[in-house]
Amino acid sequence: MTDTLSIKTLDAFKDGNNLLELLSSGAVIPMIVTGSSMLPFLKDGRDTVLLQKADTFKKGQILFFRRRNGFFVLHRIRKIRRDGRILVNGDAQNWCEVVMPEQAAAVVIGFVRNGKTCDADSFLIRLRDALWYPTRPLRPLIFRLASFLRRLFPRRG
Repeated sequence: MTDTLSIKTLDAFKDGNNLLELLSSGAVIPMIVTGSSMLPFLKDGRDTVLLQKADTFKKGQILFFRRRNGFFVLHRIRKIRRDGRILVNGDAQNWCEVVMPEQAAAVVIGFVRNGKTCDADSFLIRLRDALWYPTRPLRPLIFRLASFLRRLFPRRG
């Protein structure tokens, strides 16, 4: 994995335009995850993703892109259409959206959790994604069940 630029971890909401500028320099940028669309694999405030500008994309990568309304989003690439449009889906969502290539700013090449850096293209990460994606229609039920179990068996500590 490429060396990470030695800067503070950025937040897409506060530092979006600075982030685009840094990414265009080719640096690897750490950005804290905000929001819940990538649950259960990336958690708001817990995880930091490592972003790097990319000119080509592949299925399974997590894409950092700017929606037409200006908001930055992390979603996983599900399909790249022949015309170049990219079909993406948040790991916690049961719907997909289409992103134009010019909206794509970077891809996640790794993430940091509990001080440990993980490669986003590792075999176990790709396997987990391959097993999770087919659950799309069942995700609302899965999340309700997980919530129920957390209430039934609260963590101690």
